Amino acid sequence: MSITGNRGMGKTSLLMKMEEIARKNKCLVFRMSNYESLVNNISELTNYLILGLKNEFYADASVQKKVMRLGEWATTLRPVVSYKGASLSFEEKRLAAQTILRNNFLTFWKKVEGEYPAVVLLIDEAESLERIEGALSFLREVFQRLSHEAKYMVVLCGKLNFPERMSESFSPLNRFFPASPLTAFTEEETFSYISKTLKSVNVVTDDEVKKKIFEKSEGHPYVLVKVCNIIFNELEDTENKITAKHLEKARVRIIIDLGKDFFNPMLHPVSPKAKNIAFQLLKIGKRKFIFAEAVKSTNMKRQDVAPYIQELVRKGCLNKPERATYEFFHQLFIDFLKKRASEV
Repeated sequence: MSITGNRGMGKTSLLMKMEEIARKNKCLVFRMSNYESLVNNISELTNYLILGLKNEFYADASVQKKVMRLGEWATTLRPVVSYKGASLSFEEKRLAAQTILRNNFLTFWKKVEGEYPAVVLLIDEAESLERIEGALSFLREVFQRLSHEAKYMVVLCGKLNFPERMSESFSPLNRFFPASPLTAFTEEETFSYISKTLKSVNVVTDDEVKKKIFEKSEGHPYVLVKVCNIIFNELEDTENKITAKHLEKARVRIIIDLGKDFFNPMLHPVSPKAKNIAFQLLKIGKRKFIFAEAVKSTNMKRQDVAPYIQELVRKGCLNKPERATYEFFHQLFIDFLKKRASEV
C-alpha cells in the first residue's frame, strides 16, 4: 500500500504505529528513512534494501541466541557491487538488479519463515524514490513476483504524485500500491480531539471556540495540535475554561511559532527563484488560482514559470487539486508568506 498526504498530516506517525504493531506481531521490520543521499539509482536501492534487511536481522535480539544454530547463511545476502561491462543499458541493469534483489529476498524468506510470520518493509519519504527513474516500478515488479513464494509486506509513505497522476484502472503502480490519502480532520473530528484532550486535564471550552479553532487550523493535524497548545498556554493557573479571549491573546504567537517550527522548514529548501515566485503569487489575492493567473502575476512566460510552480508543488507549498489549478497549502501559510515578503 502507499500512504500519501501533505506535510504534517501524520504520515510518518502512522508508519511508526505500523512498525509498532508489526513488531508486536513478531514480524521482522525494516523501516527506511533518511536515505535520500544514499540512494540515487536502482543499483544503490538494491544495495540499501539487501544490507538493511541483513542488518535488521542481525539486530533482532531473538536472532542473537540462534546465530550458531542458523549458521552464517545471512552472509550470502549479496548486494550489487558492480555490473560487468559499463555498456549495459538502463533496462538491462534494472533486470539484473531485479533478479539479484528477488533471489536475495526469496533465499532470506526461506531461511526465516519459521521464525517470523512476515517481513515488513516500511519506506518513509518515498517521494525520494519516486524521483529515481523506474524505482517504484522496479519495486512493484520485484515484490509482485515474490508474493507467490514469500510473505513480504511493503508500505510506501510520502508526498507521492503517482496516485494522482495515473489512472486508477490502468496504472499497475496504483493497483499494486493502492493509495490511502491522509486528509484533514472534519469539524466533528476536530471537536472530538479538543474535547478529549481538554477532559484529561479538567479544562473545558464551548462549541463556538472549537469552531474558531477548526476554522483557523482547517483541521490540519499538525497545525491543529500546535494551535491548541499555544491557546492552552494562555490559560492562567486558576482558569479551567478556554474562551475567545484566550484565542485572541494567542493569535500573534500562533503565526510566530508555526512560522518557526513548521512553515519556515517547509520554505527553506525551496530555491531562491521559486521563493520569489511564491511571493509574487500572493498578488493574485486569493488562495486558489489557475495557471494563467500565475503567469500574469509573475509577468513571466508560461514555460519559464511552470518549473518553479512544480517545485512549489513538490515541496508542499502549493497543492494541485485539479488540472491547471493550484492553491496555497494553508491560509496560515499565506499569512506567513506575506510576513516574509514584507521582510525581503
